[in-house]
Amino acid sequence: MHSTVKTALVLIMVSALFSCSDENKIQEQEVIRPVKYIQVFNASDKYSRTFSGVSKSGKISRLSFRVGGKIEKINVREGDRVNKGFLIAELDDSDAQIKYEKMIAALNRSEVYRKTALSNLERLKSLYENNNISLNEYEAAKDNFANANAAWLADKRNAELQQRELGYYRLFAPVSGIASSKSAEEGENINAGQVFLEIQSFDIMEISTGIPEIYISSIRQGDIAQIEFNSIKDKIFNGKVTEVSYSIDKESSTYPVKIEILNPSSKIRPGMPADVRFDFKNLSSSGNLMVPIHSVGEDSSGNFVYIVTPEKDGFGTVEKRKVETGEITDRGFEITSGIENGELIVTAGISKLSSGLKVRLE
Repeated sequence: MHSTVKTALVLIMVSALFSCSDENKIQEQEVIRPVKYIQVFNASDKYSRTFSGVSKSGKISRLSFRVGGKIEKINVREGDRVNKGFLIAELDDSDAQIKYEKMIAALNRSEVYRKTALSNLERLKSLYENNNISLNEYEAAKDNFANANAAWLADKRNAELQQRELGYYRLFAPVSGIASSKSAEEGENINAGQVFLEIQSFDIMEISTGIPEIYISSIRQGDIAQIEFNSIKDKIFNGKVTEVSYSIDKESSTYPVKIEILNPSSKIRPGMPADVRFDFKNLSSSGNLMVPIHSVGEDSSGNFVYIVTPEKDGFGTVEKRKVETGEITDRGFEITSGIENGELIVTAGISKLSSGLKVRLE
């Protein structure tokens, strides 16, 4: 009886072991690796490539009050267009106004003392010149005027500073643009330096795009691009490259590029998707296919790439394909045979792939 129980336990453990192994295999099979890919074309003397981008303001002004206080009035809503010099908002300045009025009263008093001291000095000066008073009396009158004048200058400076501070309770638009990112409402308190509103200037509009490795070396500051928006029909905008990043964006595996729109329109709003087209010169004299350097691997049989066959719902299957390579340029490898015009190839991470593997296309 004891032997029978022991045998049963062994069978249960073996069965559980195989069951866990099967579950692990199922989990491994369910892991679908994402891959980056491009479509390859025959190069000609000149060719164009289009990349996705998004519009953004070339200049963003972040507005804040130089003093803190309660917001008394706001004259804009998010999305409003404002002109330079427009009054955006006001803080309650009643305490500052009272302080300013007190300083004006002090200034008026000190001005009276100064005038009185000056008049007395001029009178005593005449008497001193005629030997009617002593030198000490005349010197005392000069000191009295100097003190009164210093007090008047100090009060005048304080009043001017307080008057300038009164201007800090009102916020004006430094540029023309679109109001966005309002962080407070009327009646709320706000701190000095706290960003209250952003104005995205529509005088300068930019396109932010990501350029794949195979093309980034062909793009320079000052290059011209053509820009189209799906929401603005039958209109092509001209753009000029203003920034080319030398560091790759890890999330998109592309190099960020900024393009200023040379003929902006009031119809363009920040955040609008755009198509950016560049015209390139062929760097291969043969006109063969060009692929990124990291898309080509090497094994005992020679060089290879992975071809992607798309399936539904954004998935696909990869196939290892032997290729013959030609010269290397700053755009990548020249492929002389092995792949056809228009095929899709994996551009990174090929060491972790194998033929027949299902992948997710990105």
